[in-house]
Amino acid sequence: MHKKWYVLFISILVTGIVSGITYLEFFRDAGVKLPTDVNMTTASGEAYDLAQMDKKVRIVEFMYTACPDVCPLTSQRMMHLKEQFKEAGVYGEQVEFLSITIDPENDTQERLHKYMEVYDAHDDESWTFIRGSLEDTKQLAEPFRFLFKDNGTDYLVHTSYTYVLDERNSLVAKFPMGEGFEKERVYAQVMNLVQ
Repeated sequence: MHKKWYVLFISILVTGIVSGITYLEFFRDAGVKLPTDVNMTTASGEAYDLAQMDKKVRIVEFMYTACPDVCPLTSQRMMHLKEQFKEAGVYGEQVEFLSITIDPENDTQERLHKYMEVYDAHDDESWTFIRGSLEDTKQLAEPFRFLFKDNGTDYLVHTSYTYVLDERNSLVAKFPMGEGFEKERVYAQVMNLVQ
């Protein structure tokens, strides 16, 4: 009798865990889109209208220039991905990168330009770095559940994901930043969208 209840309990528990994982992996992010009603500017100080972006697949990175670990490593891997997309003939025409600073108070135009030079994005029209007010940045990050906060140290605490959006600016996939940002997986995901 006890064995029957034990098996039933384990079956219900496993079903619940599988349902939870399925929800978190597939359904929770359904319908997430890049907001278009925020005011952002490029690293050059020009207004950036999110509602007027060309229909392209995008890799969206939330970052800040003083980040000591996952941001620069992710930007470096994006720099290498850029070369792969160029070789495939899709970079610029079908694929763009969008990097959004989560530290607009400290990431001035000058600091963003220096960061862009390190990652070979300074003269690149297909890799745009943008900044806005803290409120607009939070509004832009919120649909992706990308959280960031200043704990009073020199560094921000933040979510560690980079996002792939389709041509309609809808979330298709998210990838861990830093060491978990596997270029091959990101490349395959993007190429599936452009072909």
